[in-house]
Amino acid sequence: MLNVLNLLFPLPLKCGFCDRREYKNGMCKQCMKEIEEIKGNICERCGRPLETMSICVDCHRRKDTYFVCNRSAVRYNEKMKSMISLYKYRGQEKLVLSFARLLEQAYRKYYNHISFDCLTYVPIHEQRLKERGFNQAQQMAFYLSLRIKIPVKRLLIRTRYADKQSKKQRQDRINALTNSFELHPYQAPLKRVLLIDDIYTTGSTVNECAKILVNEGIQVYSLTVGR
Repeated sequence: MLNVLNLLFPLPLKCGFCDRREYKNGMCKQCMKEIEEIKGNICERCGRPLETMSICVDCHRRKDTYFVCNRSAVRYNEKMKSMISLYKYRGQEKLVLSFARLLEQAYRKYYNHISFDCLTYVPIHEQRLKERGFNQAQQMAFYLSLRIKIPVKRLLIRTRYADKQSKKQRQDRINALTNSFELHPYQAPLKRVLLIDDIYTTGSTVNECAKILVNEGIQVYSLTVGR
């Protein structure tokens, strides 16, 4: 009887980030106000908001850059930090639907004109997968794939277990990620892929992943929720 009533009188959808009524893209009006979409001038390489369209200091000082560019949906402010934390570390996996919508918006804005052979994602170590139960980047890539109709392929393996990167300084992150990834066997030839992750901070993770794929002759772009 309850299922019939739900069909006849469906309950209003709730915000993915709280219990308020959904307004748009899986979020309520209040949460939408707290999430800052990246607008205006950005770094041509990493997508960081800048006063003028140019290359930021971090991208200038990186010795070798293997990815073409990164683009992100929103600023990694306190609201987004808490939401991603709820998703990754407290198991609120329903939030992936809202994150996928944010990724889709950024994809349509920045990459809609580019032809990608597939989406792929930043892998996590097997031990981390056992601890967390899921790979957030893989989930995001899957749900984004459903929305933009580009297949997902597993192209990378994480071979080194490391402590959480969010608490490390820039050079420590770079050191911890060096030689942390290997190629996962794939069949069809690939020319251009879109790498998905949750957050872009220093770019070390994206760059190390891209390094492996570039050695296979693959052009790598990246897309993240937060920057």
